[in-house]
Amino acid sequence: MPGSGISPPNREADVPRYFFHYRTDDELIRDSDGRDLPNLDAAEQSAAELGRAIVEEAASTGGDLRLPRSIEITDDAGEDLLYVVFWAGPKVGGVPGLPVEPVTVH
Repeated sequence: MPGSGISPPNREADVPRYFFHYRTDDELIRDSDGRDLPNLDAAEQSAAELGRAIVEEAASTGGDLRLPRSIEITDDAGEDLLYVVFWAGPKVGGVPGLPVEPVTVH
């Protein structure tokens, strides 16, 4: 800001905001709040963890675990960045407390 001694914010130095929209076969539930994360890899990790929580919730409430679901990650301009598709399957060597390691297919 001229004369104030305060520099305008540097957009490039800002942490990006990512939005995690949840899609089922029937609907898209939009994330209107988003989350500030350092990069797209961190957003992908968050989406994988969210996917795991959604599947666990569906399992505990008797939901259909065979249905594919996805988290669509967008930026604050609404640009599609990444789709994380998930569904329940047999638990293979999972160790509680370890982070979910997403597999990226481009």
